[in-house]
Amino acid sequence: MRQRVRQLIAAGVILVVVLLALTGPGRGLWQRFFSSLRIAKPAPVSVTIAGFSGPTPTRRLQDALGGMIADTTSVTLDEPEQPVASAEKASQLAGFVVHLPGRRRDLPTLIVMGAHDVAMTVNRSQLQTIFREAGNATISFPASLDGAQVTIKTPRAVRAQYGHCPAPVANTLQAQIQGPPRPSTDNSDCVVLIESPPTSASLPPGLDMQQLVAIGLELSGMSPNQRLAFQKMFDWQFALSMSLPRFMRSYDSVTVNSAPGMLLNTAGRRGPTYELFWTKNGTVYSLAGYGSSADAVPLADSID
Repeated sequence: MRQRVRQLIAAGVILVVVLLALTGPGRGLWQRFFSSLRIAKPAPVSVTIAGFSGPTPTRRLQDALGGMIADTTSVTLDEPEQPVASAEKASQLAGFVVHLPGRRRDLPTLIVMGAHDVAMTVNRSQLQTIFREAGNATISFPASLDGAQVTIKTPRAVRAQYGHCPAPVANTLQAQIQGPPRPSTDNSDCVVLIESPPTSASLPPGLDMQQLVAIGLELSGMSPNQRLAFQKMFDWQFALSMSLPRFMRSYDSVTVNSAPGMLLNTAGRRGPTYELFWTKNGTVYSLAGYGSSADAVPLADSID
């Protein structure tokens, strides 16, 4: 008898389930029941940091730092590029003496890159999250830092381009995602020299730019050892004036005109094969080439 009762109860439950599944109100009730049993999926914390994909195919390190410091940045000065006919004209317009490599006998294309100033409002919570995810959980920023103002001023720079260089990347979303086209053998004589004074910044108390640069360098693709070597060689003011390659295979510490420098050998199939950075007499230099990296230091040594 008891077994018969249990069979009737089981049949009744099955009938109810079938009715709930076949009718509109039943399906709604069934879905609400299962929804009540689910645990809400936690929303992940995400921080958007600008990528390294600007002209040449690199982007200034300061763009990534701006994405770490604030939600948005406000451009307060954005001067256009100006082609010039000679190094003398470039020096007059840029405000510093331009030096060119004597080993290159061909005439360069000279462009004075305009000054660029940005202002941003510090997002303390975002900064704290970034440092925690970077492994610096013990760092605590003062409450006064939230909403503080930061201004970064990039002075005018000069770009000297030699040889048969690839065409610049179009300023479209698809082109920026794909990056520059693969270089051909015709591009092997292409070198691009950029020189400028260091970047300056107005910083609130409690914001350590050296630590931010350290995170930005590792985001650019440097290993911790590469980043340490880089920061021993260059202060953050000089680092913010540099553009970094998207991919990096190795680096070498070198000497350029009696000054310490770093030669980065890239690992990407697109863009330059090497980039050489050094500073001298308060000027930041970067030399990118599509040929052999063995030519970098001799070419840089010939800059008078």
